[in-house]
Amino acid sequence: MNRFSRFFRDRRAAFSGLMLAVSVLFYLFFACYDGAVICVDSPSYIHMDISREPLYCMFLAGLRAAFAAAPAGAFGEDAYLTAAAFLQSLLAASAAWSLAAYLWRELELPRPLALLLLGMPLAVSLLCRFAAQRGSMYSNSILTEGIAIPLYLLFFRFLLEYFRKQSGRSLLLGCLLSFLMISARKQMLISLVMLAICILFVFFRRKKLLRGLLLAVGCAALVMGGSVLLDLGYNYAVRGEAVRHSSDGRFLTTMAFYTAEREDAEYISDEKIRELFLEIYDACDAAGYLKHSAGQGWLNRVSHFGDFYDCIQIDTMWPAVNAFVQENYGDGTVFLSEHADQVMGVINRSVIPHNLGKIFGSFLDNFLSGLITTVAQRNRILNWYSLFVYLLYLFLLACQIRRVRREGADERIAETAGLTLLSILCNVGLVSLVIFCQTRYTIYNMALFYISLLLLLYDCGKFLLVKRKRMV
Repeated sequence: MNRFSRFFRDRRAAFSGLMLAVSVLFYLFFACYDGAVICVDSPSYIHMDISREPLYCMFLAGLRAAFAAAPAGAFGEDAYLTAAAFLQSLLAASAAWSLAAYLWRELELPRPLALLLLGMPLAVSLLCRFAAQRGSMYSNSILTEGIAIPLYLLFFRFLLEYFRKQSGRSLLLGCLLSFLMISARKQMLISLVMLAICILFVFFRRKKLLRGLLLAVGCAALVMGGSVLLDLGYNYAVRGEAVRHSSDGRFLTTMAFYTAEREDAEYISDEKIRELFLEIYDACDAAGYLKHSAGQGWLNRVSHFGDFYDCIQIDTMWPAVNAFVQENYGDGTVFLSEHADQVMGVINRSVIPHNLGKIFGSFLDNFLSGLITTVAQRNRILNWYSLFVYLLYLFLLACQIRRVRREGADERIAETAGLTLLSILCNVGLVSLVIFCQTRYTIYNMALFYISLLLLLYDCGKFLLVKRKRMV
């Protein structure tokens, strides 16, 4: 019996090792083939711009310092970026393997299905590299997605474990991963929302909702408090002042301009800021960037918003606000960023409350767009595919929940699919409020969606096969 158990364990370990090897070789191949890829946003992380969250800047700075300490001429000037791409690739490989191996062991899945599950994150990476014509995968791009996407897969894996087993270790790791992700990019606040919802649901099932509420609040305070302290400490070390990163409000300000009309300037009491608003508004209006210039129909509206979002924010609003602040408040990076935030805050508070209807309309447009870009690209053909695959997913999930209650089907698959759906809704909802839903912001749940769909199809097929055998 001991020999059989050892043999069984060895075979499982060998298969798990094979999955890890496949994942590592896949990501390292593209890290070697493409190298470190510099994108539009990369310089702001490399140069530790004050508008960026600290973690990724610290990651790059740490590698830069490590390579600078090497003997002169040992490495090229940008060798640390190549090292970053390789480390991100190893992280992506580990995350894809960890999630697939956990589901394989936990759900006792067939090995071919486990390989298919592993293939989902890899396939999504290939879509980014080839179908989306990016020219690189996020795993070797100098962007926060290089670490945030695999960290989210790991977070989801430990969230599942906590949801099922109420493991303190899983909760602690979930909090740690949430802290890291939020410290890398603000969008990853969705991880904290997911964590709080899971805690509340777990304690609701145990009829201890108050205890769950206290734990959720405590975890949120711990994660957010740690993120703020890291931000303050980082900026004190880099800039000599304990301040937080800036420009979080610029996304809302962009939405304020996009949905505004010229007469909304009347709501701004500060005369100078009112003139600044009109300067930016008139430039955007003349170029056709604003919502009233979008064509008719949903596809035209979301395409217009996505096409001109950066034109409003990066090409028009930022330069004007920075010039205004320099002219009126003087110089100094921290000083200027704080005043820029204050100026944008005045515009937000003055204009947004009078355009909530338009903003909600844009939110609904963006939300639908985000649901599509979570599972495919947005075009006339794939829009219909997205509708079909979501309906299929919801139908299979409803059937799974029904069979769990009536026939004892695998509840864990229903939980995985349900948490994935919740994650999609939270992420798309948050992104849709402030920015357009390009794939870069919705890709976090693409692999999870297709993994859950495969699990639902597998369990449904297994049920139908058993039912057919009984009938025979």
